[in-house]
Amino acid sequence: MKPKLWTRNFTILTLGSLISAMGEAAMSLALSLVVFDETASTWLSGLYGAVSMVPHLLLPLLLAPLIDRCNRKGIIVTLDYTMGCLYLLFLLYVSRAGFRYGAYLLFSFLCNCIGSVYGLTYSSWYPDLIPAGAEQRGYAVSSMIYPLTMTLVTPIAALVYSRWGVESLFLAEGVLLLTAGSFEACIYWNPGPLEKPAGEPLRQRIRRYVSEATESLRYLKKEPGLRNIYLYMMVTNGAGTANSSMTLAHFQSANVLTTAMYSTLISAETIGRLAGSMVHYVFQIPQNRRYWLTVRVYLIYELFDGILLFVAYPLMLVMRFLCGFLGVNTATLRTAAVQSYLPQNLRARVNGLFNVLASLGVMGVQLIAGALGEWIPYRLVALGMAAVTSLCVFLLIVRNREAVRKIYEYEAQDR
Repeated sequence: MKPKLWTRNFTILTLGSLISAMGEAAMSLALSLVVFDETASTWLSGLYGAVSMVPHLLLPLLLAPLIDRCNRKGIIVTLDYTMGCLYLLFLLYVSRAGFRYGAYLLFSFLCNCIGSVYGLTYSSWYPDLIPAGAEQRGYAVSSMIYPLTMTLVTPIAALVYSRWGVESLFLAEGVLLLTAGSFEACIYWNPGPLEKPAGEPLRQRIRRYVSEATESLRYLKKEPGLRNIYLYMMVTNGAGTANSSMTLAHFQSANVLTTAMYSTLISAETIGRLAGSMVHYVFQIPQNRRYWLTVRVYLIYELFDGILLFVAYPLMLVMRFLCGFLGVNTATLRTAAVQSYLPQNLRARVNGLFNVLASLGVMGVQLIAGALGEWIPYRLVALGMAAVTSLCVFLLIVRNREAVRKIYEYEAQDR
């Protein structure tokens, strides 16, 4: 008999996450569009994305030890309310001052400071709210939220942006974040006794903090499987973000392509993710097939990413749907296995280190792709990114198959 997944806490958390994701999906599209439309530069767009990632390089490592010892529910609720108010305040500024590249850069930087802490806290808290034995289905539900909201919200956001501008989306995002925080405040969760060392000399506290902050590095040093997975995700996240920027620039600059067609392309991928998540929720993938399934999907994904801008638009839609369908299954398997594999007392710190690596990848590759996009056709930049990432599949995932397989095929009872 399958363990019950839809407990009160998990249901409330899912509703709050769904509401929050609706606003995030709208703003992800709107901010990308407004920066490129106002600057007409892939370099400035890439710089905007790269600077926005700076908080993800510093805050996870600095704050992860504190998150592991603090009430994660309180952090989540507080940050949702704070972010909601920040969007409403920026709405007032934009309605008076219009577009200012520096202001948008600062706003994005502040949002990413909050988002960095929020994401790290959420990823460390989420496993505690999934009933034991329901991890795969729980993460399948989590993986449905983003594609569902992208499918429903992205076309609406594109329409609202085209007719009423980005200001209306700032208002919607502010309200949605305040609503999500109110839902999450209703979760009953007892974190147990929280460690609050008292009476320690300042020097001893600093030493303990540094030791805790660097413990994730010592842990990954003896876990080659996790280390190679994280390095691969660092590269592929960066290449994926860069290719999204190239695709957006290609659609915005081509005479026969439109913003509506771009949003439909995003929707095709997210519909695929939603369908894949539903399949993953119903069917259990055998443990001994997870690794090689993942490798094959990675290679297919990179192939489709590389040739996307060379094919006709209808074929683009088919390819993005297949990428979404296949990719979400391997992502769910990886997330469930890795989060179950990590010790609970180290989860925030190791996740924080991964966030830093992923942010380095996104920041570095986005800058490189943005600069190349000023001189090289967008489709060739995307093709080069896909070729590099395909090589990393062999160097990091296939060549170290035994260590990596242990993680992908991990079950909680294996420990």
